[in-house]
Amino acid sequence: MKKNLIFALGLSLITGFTACSSEIEDGTTDIDSWEMPYEEVVAKYTYTHPCAMFNEADFTRVKTMLDNGSAPQAVKDEFNLLKSSQFTNVTYTPSPTEKIVRGDATGTGTTENSNNAMRDAAAAYQLSLLWKLTGDTKYADTSIKILNAWAKVCKEVTSNDSNHMLAAGAQGYTFANAGEIMSTYSGWAANDLTAFKKWMKDVFAPKNLDFMKRHQGTCSDHYWSNWDLVNMCSYFAIGILNEDDEMVNFVVNYFYNGVGNGYIGKLIQGTFSDPLGSGEEIAQNQESGRDQGHAMMSIAVTANLCQMAYTLLQCNPTVTQLDFFAAKDNAIMKMGEYTALFNLRNGSDQLNAAGSWLATKEQMPFNRYEYCVDCSCADKNHGAIHTAIADDNGRGNLRPGWEILFNHYAKVKKLGSGYKYAKMAADKMRPEGGVDGGSRYGTNSGAFDQLGWGTLMLYRE
Repeated sequence: MKKNLIFALGLSLITGFTACSSEIEDGTTDIDSWEMPYEEVVAKYTYTHPCAMFNEADFTRVKTMLDNGSAPQAVKDEFNLLKSSQFTNVTYTPSPTEKIVRGDATGTGTTENSNNAMRDAAAAYQLSLLWKLTGDTKYADTSIKILNAWAKVCKEVTSNDSNHMLAAGAQGYTFANAGEIMSTYSGWAANDLTAFKKWMKDVFAPKNLDFMKRHQGTCSDHYWSNWDLVNMCSYFAIGILNEDDEMVNFVVNYFYNGVGNGYIGKLIQGTFSDPLGSGEEIAQNQESGRDQGHAMMSIAVTANLCQMAYTLLQCNPTVTQLDFFAAKDNAIMKMGEYTALFNLRNGSDQLNAAGSWLATKEQMPFNRYEYCVDCSCADKNHGAIHTAIADDNGRGNLRPGWEILFNHYAKVKKLGSGYKYAKMAADKMRPEGGVDGGSRYGTNSGAFDQLGWGTLMLYRE
């Protein structure tokens, strides 16, 4: 299905912002320097499905090299991981619930049960990948069985606290990406596909939008970047699935000029030269002073968001604002470099193995960050001041997502430099897998925050 491309406003808005320093002399971030005069993007898009994480050309390229044996060994290895995943068994049985409850279940009439949605959304997505890469309709039929079951049963994402907004985001964009891929399957009955698309738009999208607009009634800086980012991913993917230009435009505009910490002007908290002397620029993440697990989650989910936007750009080449990867002089690449540098070790190719860190805490440049200090939130005791990068127990536990950054900047854009540490992180993780694909980031909720399987779909030698 396609729509004629109509760009309602001029395309004078460049993807990168006007060049300016992101730091000021006292070491804090000059957020105002990001807030350039901004013209809202209002576009009508062409949707050549699938066009969220990957498009038909991506699937054809990978399937062809798997079929003819020319795929790099790492791609073959990850393909085998996917086929052996507990979530890709064609006898997989979904466990839909009327309410997806994450957090305090008080008042919901049930217990916390979001694991059901986490597992089933991951299964639907992994099965959709296998269908496209093998042509075996048993995978397709099992994926749509899962999607249909949830659309028929589930009515709400809820809890007695804000944690359900994470489920609305993380599971929202996983379900939506599965549905986007499966929407090209002729065996999915038209009425069931319509019902699924409506379910996504009725159950998940309102939560995503409300969070980005109101942030649960708190100040716009109250929630860390990952909260915004999963909801941005979900709203964007649901918009693509439903061919809803208004939804897609909302996320594009939010990325460039939003109120929360998913806005690139807040997501990036300062740019520096690599302290190890590579000559690269690295950029502090909004969560870098919090803990490394969340800093890496922020990177991984940002990578997923950028990948979806770039895929949609392929159908809409004049809407250059969709190139989130390129924004603010490749700021996302630099943000990845900062976090990768601090989470990599010398002396071993194995994840989390003994070996000295590439960079010490003292070597890492850091802009003082004031989180919710003197903000408008009712609770005046929740703020924090970060003066150095967080060196915690989660350091070194890499999440899937580095393959996206390395592939884009090195293989798609063919930049000659700037991604040294993303490459090292991707090399260490490859084959990257995802949840149940080499046990990346465990099996709890953190394992389901990002889609994974980047080596399979993106890696090229």
